[in-house]
Amino acid sequence: MRARTTMLAGAVAAACVATLLVAEAQEEAAQEAPRTSWGAPDLRGTWDFRTITPFERPASFADQEFLTADEVEEFEAAVREQRAAREANSEYTENQGDVDVGYNSFFIDSGTQMSRTMRTSLVVDPPNGRVPAMTEDARARARARFDTWGSPPRTPADRNTAVRCITGFNSGPPMTPGAYNNIMEVFQTPDYVAIRTEMVNDHRIIPVAERAPLREDLRLWKGDSRGHWEGDTFVVTTTNFSEDTAFRNTGRDLVLTERFTRTSEAGLLYEYTVDDPASYEANWSTALEMQKTEDLIYEYACHEGNLAMMLMLRGARLQEAEGRGDDQCLASWYRGAAAAVQDEDPDEDER
Repeated sequence: MRARTTMLAGAVAAACVATLLVAEAQEEAAQEAPRTSWGAPDLRGTWDFRTITPFERPASFADQEFLTADEVEEFEAAVREQRAAREANSEYTENQGDVDVGYNSFFIDSGTQMSRTMRTSLVVDPPNGRVPAMTEDARARARARFDTWGSPPRTPADRNTAVRCITGFNSGPPMTPGAYNNIMEVFQTPDYVAIRTEMVNDHRIIPVAERAPLREDLRLWKGDSRGHWEGDTFVVTTTNFSEDTAFRNTGRDLVLTERFTRTSEAGLLYEYTVDDPASYEANWSTALEMQKTEDLIYEYACHEGNLAMMLMLRGARLQEAEGRGDDQCLASWYRGAAAAVQDEDPDEDER
């Protein structure tokens, strides 16, 4: 009787294992990345790239590349507590966080969750999760740029392209999580992939078919993007940037490589590599899993009712008339970056 009972228990256990394996296989099949009617991985949809994953790995994580689920939950809770404490202790009016750039917490929408890559930073290469050091040439270019932005403007050209509504500060390329409008929509045909970001209603139409490269002297705000498929990954190479684009202090010869991989029904892995020897001592790469969303993309009318540029120019002329012109006009969100490119090496935790 005992033997029969043992055999029966073993059979039940085997059946349970088999059932679990079938369920897992069905779940994996359901999670397979969808494909288009012409057989390519389907990148279409609206994607949310908000995340609180740090861009560079904080010193507190040391050599830790990935987090456990419990550690992710702990990190997210700490961020929520820090935000609540900052708002409660603000010296400004209710929810006022940064009056010099005209924002309060109502406008900030940087997310509440870490990327599902479970990494401790968006930067994945170098392995330490830190962007390589800038070259002295790049630091000199950055210092000149910040000096211009920190002085009363002579013309609109003395302000950056985001302030002038030419480019968005997170719309790319590459797309980077920012304070708000972290959403994009992808359209796709066999011959083109188009990306529309909510930030400044920016868009790119990327040809998939091979085309002759642009001439060296043709420079574009968003560069010249060309795409091709490597297996199930859509790879986009962008060159011919304008020297004024300067993503994270890069130069006009930046070669940017983006990779889009549909990981599941709800996930789109977005990776990019910065290749710019004139600006960085080594190449570096990031990875972020965007999440599918039902949210709509709304018009971002950057210049409609935008009095900031007119007021800055009017204020600069007033300063000139009064014999003043050395005021510090650099907004607070640039001051850390400006300090990091001075002649002395910045503290590692502030880079």
